[in-house]
Amino acid sequence: MWNGASVKKDGASIVLIFDNGPMPGDLDITLGEENTTASRLGDFNAIAQIVSKIAIVYMPAYVAAAPQKYSSKRVFDDKPGVGWMLYLPGIITVQQVPEARALIPVRATGKQQTGTIIVSVTDAVFSIDNSEHIEIANRIEIRLVDQNLLPRYVDL
Repeated sequence: MWNGASVKKDGASIVLIFDNGPMPGDLDITLGEENTTASRLGDFNAIAQIVSKIAIVYMPAYVAAAPQKYSSKRVFDDKPGVGWMLYLPGIITVQQVPEARALIPVRATGKQQTGTIIVSVTDAVFSIDNSEHIEIANRIEIRLVDQNLLPRYVDL
């Protein structure tokens, strides 16, 4: 993906993994940013809009948006990480995940809520160099697993 600005290094990528299930099985938005205080794709609202559109169009099992290096920081190797944000189909409430900084409902045009984007950081670009960001995302992952809301890759 490219926001139209001139860049010297990495941008962002979208990874689609296909299997025998519905297309796509899962979707990761990897933010390969050189600068940990700014994102070429914008703030959390801009990234959430991208995640929401992807969720509406492709109806994936999940959509994760995080810096590439977050994969080594997540709590569970066999489950998607929250990172900056994670879309899951279904309704997730503040009572279920009080650690989330935002829960954004995803609705197809004219339809009821079909999923939720769980956001770990809203006031800055998510950075793996910020231990507080990592702690928040990790706590959300643990909370989701405790409530059986975070699927294993093998179950997707």
